[in-house]
Amino acid sequence: MSTIQATGSHVEPSVPVLPDGLTLKYVAEGAANVIWRISLPDEQLTPPPTAIEKYSESTPPPSVVDTDVDINRVNGTTKANGTKAPTTTSAVTDYSHLLLRLRKCLPSSESNLLAYEYLSSVIMPLFPPGVMVGQELVKLPPALVVRANDTLHHLEKSGVRPAHRQNLYLAGDPRPGEQQMEEVYAFLLEDMTPNTSLGEFLLEFKAKWLVQSPNAPQGWKRCRTCALRLRKYSRAIKKGKKVEWRGICPFDLVSNDQERAKIAVRHILQQPRSEDEKLVGRVTSALMGCPQLSILKELQASLDPKGILGADHKSKEFLTAMTLRDCTFYVKVRAFSLKASTSKLVY
Repeated sequence: MSTIQATGSHVEPSVPVLPDGLTLKYVAEGAANVIWRISLPDEQLTPPPTAIEKYSESTPPPSVVDTDVDINRVNGTTKANGTKAPTTTSAVTDYSHLLLRLRKCLPSSESNLLAYEYLSSVIMPLFPPGVMVGQELVKLPPALVVRANDTLHHLEKSGVRPAHRQNLYLAGDPRPGEQQMEEVYAFLLEDMTPNTSLGEFLLEFKAKWLVQSPNAPQGWKRCRTCALRLRKYSRAIKKGKKVEWRGICPFDLVSNDQERAKIAVRHILQQPRSEDEKLVGRVTSALMGCPQLSILKELQASLDPKGILGADHKSKEFLTAMTLRDCTFYVKVRAFSLKASTSKLVY
């Protein structure tokens, strides 16, 4: 079910155009997008200006490109109607803290322009600045998509590209022999890659349903996420399959009970990190203090008061609530320091 709705007629937005000569390096991919690390060639010193100033040393790791992705620019927003909100614009001369996300030729996927309209008009205003992974809409030179698709073909032949991702390529390639789907835009993403030299590592998890479903039986204590997990677990057991009970309970995360929250954190950390009690305590304190979880909880409750069985599945509020249930959290942790963890949210 798509959560993106058109906001009316589309007006060509005023966005920066990426230089054609960027160097591309494949990072990873999900079902709908491919993530690239980009850099300027040595001979090109000054690229076109963009509205992204400077991000922390951080990437949504490849595993998020399926759902994704995320969403908020550091200074200002380029609106879909072609106007710009007040912003501080600076020329990007270093792409080392940014990633490029290119869309695949999937009939079910929305155009990047439509996706950005939804993000900028619906999702971004729900959150304060700085709590979401930075993202900016940019225009693509066609030759860049051609080079990216050539790289994917090469990676397939060399056995580097995952087998289950092969034979699906990027939208926007004008060549007749390639898969055809119009796309002239892409996204620059804040890079959340941890600095391993500082002992940093990245945690990733989905918070899912943070409030009880209005459709749950009266007095029901199990959350929707755990109920679904239990059903799958039970079915697997009946088929004679060996399965493990995995995953966090969202209610533990927002329980305001440190011991319950620690149970969720141990699942997120996984072994061997989950055995480090000091680390578990620090991450637990960081998550209990981050605003994203409480904001998501309040939004889920207010946008979907009737529950999935009673809601209008085409309403903007319900679709937004479902979108927010699929957000991914990234928490960058420095293992050997008391420095506060950096947590950001991405849809």
